[in-house]
Amino acid sequence: MVEIIQQGLYTSIQDLGRFEYQEYGVPLSGALDQQAFRMGNQLLNNPLKAAALECSFKGPKVRFHQETCIVLTGADMQARLNNTPLKNYIPTKVMEGDVLNLGTAFNGCRTYLNIAGGFKTEKVLGSRSQYMGITKEERINKKVLLPIGTSTFDPEKGAHIHSPNFDYKKPTLEVFAGPEFHLLKKDQKDQLLKKILSLSELNNRMAFRLKEKIQHKLPQIWTAPVLPGTLQCTPDGTLIILMRDAQVTGGYPRLLQLTDDALERLAQKKTNDEIRFKLLPSLE
Repeated sequence: MVEIIQQGLYTSIQDLGRFEYQEYGVPLSGALDQQAFRMGNQLLNNPLKAAALECSFKGPKVRFHQETCIVLTGADMQARLNNTPLKNYIPTKVMEGDVLNLGTAFNGCRTYLNIAGGFKTEKVLGSRSQYMGITKEERINKKVLLPIGTSTFDPEKGAHIHSPNFDYKKPTLEVFAGPEFHLLKKDQKDQLLKKILSLSELNNRMAFRLKEKIQHKLPQIWTAPVLPGTLQCTPDGTLIILMRDAQVTGGYPRLLQLTDDALERLAQKKTNDEIRFKLLPSLE
């Protein structure tokens, strides 16, 4: 078991996501930074779908009630295990009674705490990912004991792992043209693709809103499918990028679609961070 002593600013259980239910209006959910999440499970020899703690902006304080192994990935939260600094991407054995304290994130804003065997919280519709209206809680908001799975993983003594150095501040995000992109005029496309844009304070697991708007007279569209990474444009020109907890259909023009890599990079950005879109050739 793992005890949450302090829950942090926004901590939730996440896995790969909730698939095969989008036709019923159920969001995908799952880890926002899928790359960091997957790497944590790979380093512990876990199944790739094993659930982890997604810690946003300021991390939790936890106590381990049994011997196990953990690894931190994603943003650096200046973690300390029993007051000793703990580096990301290094599998570490923890003992019963050990306390892990995650601080404030820098170089990114989301850290993943993966544990050998994964967290074994309730599974709903094939996933343990927390989401309001589907799981009992949308996040961890109180002291709680979390069950974990079994694992025979044991870090090899003397083994050295080269920690990746991700530059989460890099502004460029690669995108494809969305279904309604062709309806924009040249100057509107230039506003999207040639200017530096920035994230507003309205950003969460459902969507990131940009500060800048574009002036347009785009026609309304019938409600149509959308995905995490879809950039929509509202009638007043507001630009919204959908994230993992977003709805599965929408009625706003879909101007761009972020690549998987761009979506994961965006997940590590916060209010006022700058972004720039780089349009990739069509896959057709």
